[in-house]
Amino acid sequence: MNLFNRILLITVITFGSIYSAQYLKVEYENIELQDPPTSFGVSKEFQEKLKAERKKPQKFFLYYANGDSFYKSIPKESFTHNAGDARKDENTVLHKREVFKDKEIKIFKPKGQNAVYGYYSYPDIKEEFYGSTEAKFSQVEYKDETIIIDKYVCKLVEVSFPNNPSDKTKVWYTEDIPISAGPNAFNIFPGLVLRVESPQYINTAVKISNEAKLSDLEKINPKLPVYKEEEFYKKMKEIRERRSKVTKEEIRL
Repeated sequence: MNLFNRILLITVITFGSIYSAQYLKVEYENIELQDPPTSFGVSKEFQEKLKAERKKPQKFFLYYANGDSFYKSIPKESFTHNAGDARKDENTVLHKREVFKDKEIKIFKPKGQNAVYGYYSYPDIKEEFYGSTEAKFSQVEYKDETIIIDKYVCKLVEVSFPNNPSDKTKVWYTEDIPISAGPNAFNIFPGLVLRVESPQYINTAVKISNEAKLSDLEKINPKLPVYKEEEFYKKMKEIRERRSKVTKEEIRL
């Protein structure tokens, strides 16, 4: 067997072993391209610290097994900023503490479904539920361009969303791993998505393996409510309104 055929055989065996095992683990690195929106009611110092934290790359993981996929983030480091004290009376001081705590993102895509289920938890208002949506693109255009990511040939498809059709998002997927899975809701294409380039962020796979275990794939809790499509959007609007007030911590002297 000559060298070329040996390399080709090794490549085929590698692709085949990853796909046939059906237990995939993909590590992604996400880079934010835009500064966070200005938050009213917080100090300039807190806003600058938040901006610096958002610019740091963030890790995400995708687990896939037997048609089910589970995508999650590794939360960024929390921090607290003291924005000043105010005396309420001779025994009480109001301490304004600005807190950044990144939430863990969890997105589930059950086998045979087009919808994804995002997990949402707000302990401060005692809310915990799933939001279910389907990817809706106003335009999907497959291109001839290709790139190599972690030795996989990736094809390009450009998509846009109904709420902003002028913004194009580039999605790079590989047919070498022919499963419909990827970050967030980018999981309807004929291959594993390894890179997403949007105006807001770039999310790229940095490690692909078949090291996933069934225990890595969290399951949807059947005891929690599920809000679908318009119900979910209404629920999130309600959540934002309930959590919009700035909280202050009372410290007794």
